Amino acid sequence: MPTPVRILVVEDEFLTANAIREALQSTGYTISGIAKNAREALSILKEDKTDLVMLDINIQGPDNGIWLANQINQHYRLPFIYLTAFSDRLTVDTAIETQPFGYLVKPFSPRDIYTAIEIALRNFLRMQGNEHPQVDTSADDTSKGPLLIEDYVFIKEQHLFSKVRIAEILFVKAEKKNVLLKTKSKDYLPRHTFSEFAGCLPSDHFIQVHRSYMVNKACVDHLGPNFLIVAGNEIPISTQRKEEVYKAFRFV
Repeated sequence: MPTPVRILVVEDEFLTANAIREALQSTGYTISGIAKNAREALSILKEDKTDLVMLDINIQGPDNGIWLANQINQHYRLPFIYLTAFSDRLTVDTAIETQPFGYLVKPFSPRDIYTAIEIALRNFLRMQGNEHPQVDTSADDTSKGPLLIEDYVFIKEQHLFSKVRIAEILFVKAEKKNVLLKTKSKDYLPRHTFSEFAGCLPSDHFIQVHRSYMVNKACVDHLGPNFLIVAGNEIPISTQRKEEVYKAFRFV
């Protein structure tokens, strides 16, 4: 039977550490320990009862969170997520060098914490070829493309993941090494192949109409002989897919 994910929190602000502890426990995670500095964190890590570390970059003592992250990389086979009140370019670039599995900027919500942990665990398990103690991630497996959670998809933008409601996606278009994800409020250019991204979208709501286009059926406004219109955008229908596309819509 899967065991709860055991998380070490390294945070020297009492109120923040307590809020994280409550958020983790309310979601079903287990706390392997709460450390105020790098020395305490290493002591807990030596007990080999931790699956993931949530790590403040600026902790008390001579060794900061980035130093501790390097120790985790060198001596422990664990994913870690940075916690910080700073999102300036220098801090982010320095942190990225340690290859974290997530980066949360304070203040953050319990949902932000949950999402960051799930993404970190998925990416870690994927990278390790699933050679890791069985943990309960409370989500379905996705081996490629963006991460789906419930009715959302998380799109990587620079160093963060942005949450996009699947119902808000109008269409997806192949764009060289990226895909153009058109939503009702914003365009995204995630670095995925078209087939990877299209494979993550629910087939009962989306249909591929062309080798380079997949559309949200609920967002189609007009249907022509060899094209359709979605929110003012004319999208071609290939000859090979025309019959399949027409069957997907109801005519009276």
